[in-house]
This record gives sequence, C-alpha cells and structure tokens, in this order.
Amino acid sequence: MLLDHYAYGNRWRDLCPVEKGLLTGLALAASLAARAPLAAAVVFVVMAALTVVGARIPLRSYLRLLLLPAGFLLAGVAGLLLSLSGGDILLGTLPATGLAVYFSYAGLAQAVLVMTRALAAVAALYFLALTTPMTEIIGLLRRLRVPALLLELMVLAYRQIFIFLQIAREMRLAQASRLGYATTGNSFRSLGVLGANLYLRAHQRSQQLHRSLVSRGYENDLRWLERDYPRSNRNLLLATLVGGSLLVLALLLPA
Repeated sequence: MLLDHYAYGNRWRDLCPVEKGLLTGLALAASLAARAPLAAAVVFVVMAALTVVGARIPLRSYLRLLLLPAGFLLAGVAGLLLSLSGGDILLGTLPATGLAVYFSYAGLAQAVLVMTRALAAVAALYFLALTTPMTEIIGLLRRLRVPALLLELMVLAYRQIFIFLQIAREMRLAQASRLGYATTGNSFRSLGVLGANLYLRAHQRSQQLHRSLVSRGYENDLRWLERDYPRSNRNLLLATLVGGSLLVLALLLPA
C-alpha cells in the first residue's frame, strides 16, 4: 500500500511517534476548532508542507492520496450549496417533479468552511499516517489508554486490507492470463466473477488467520515488540509550538 511504503521510507521515519502524535493531535484540534476558512486553510498548508517538504513525501503521491477524500467532500458539500426550499439564485427545476433548485450564498460560505476544515483534518492525519508505521501508531494509542478491543480491531482490519488486496490481485492476474479482459464483454463477466468470489476467499483467509493466532497462544490481546525511540525535548517543544500556534490561530481568528 502507498501509505505503508512512505511510512517506512520517509525522512522522519526515525522520529519518536510521541512527537509526531503530539503535533497531529494539536493540528487536528485546530482544524476542528477553526471558525474561519482562512484558519483551516493555514492548518492544511502547514501540515501538507511538513509532510511533503519536511518528510519528503512526493507531491504527486500526496495529491493522489488527497483525491479520494476530496471527492467525498465535494459530493457532501453540494448539499450545502443547493436548496429546494428557496435561495438566492434559481438554477432550474428538477424534471418530472417540478421542484425548484436554488443556489444559496449562505450555503456557499458554510460549504467553504466545511471543506477547508475537513481538508485540514485530513492533512493532519496524513502527516501521521505517512510518517509513522501503523504498528507504532497503535503502540502510541495503547500508551494513551485506548481500549484494547478497539486496538485489536484496528490491527485485524489493517491486516485484512492486505489480504483483500492480495486476493484481488491474484484473481485478476489469473483471469487476465486466460484472456478474461480481452474484450469488453469478457471484462464485465470477469469483474462479476471476481466480485462474487472475493468475499468468500477473504473470509476463508480470515479464518486461517484466526486459527494461526490461536495456535500461537492468542488470548484476546495482540502484543508485539515495539521499537525504542530517543525522546527529543527540542522536537517536543517544536511540535508544541507549531501545533499550539495553529490551535490559537483557529480559536482567535473570527468567523
């Protein structure tokens, strides 16, 4: 996965997860507390710059990762821009219903705020996800006293993602080697067969995973060795200053 590739190979891989987690938490709080789009935009720019320039994540890959949440956000804020109960500009009527569709300037302001806040929160989380492996993030959450059941579900779901992708890749390769995607009709049939069998294969692999855990003494608590990182007071201070400044900006900048 792209996230894992950069999490293990970025410039800040060897920094203590506590330092990166502190900055992420403060930036996330700032993005959620922002009352003005400008404040949220500043949080987004700062966290994106730290990820791309500081951790040296390629800009093209970072933008590709932003496309998925940005697409969901655009679909979501469309409901804030348009209204069926009245607005500032009449855009037209829905066919067969006669309902009028209006554009609202108040909805536009709200949509911009929601969009910038959400992107700022995504940038904060991407900073942690692209610079810290998942096992270390879970270790950090364990030290923060996050319930063990939630952490266990995170580990198993994370593992299942790789199993799911591996099975899909193997099945598609087998279909392609038999000319399953040679024509448009074959492609649709092959995708249908892949989708029908993918769940069954993934379920079988998950059962095998559970049996392997039980055979190794699994007792409803997943544990692994965690790497020791040297704590840097300088990095902790910088993380506090940067994250704290973003939070103060978000609280003080008027809507």
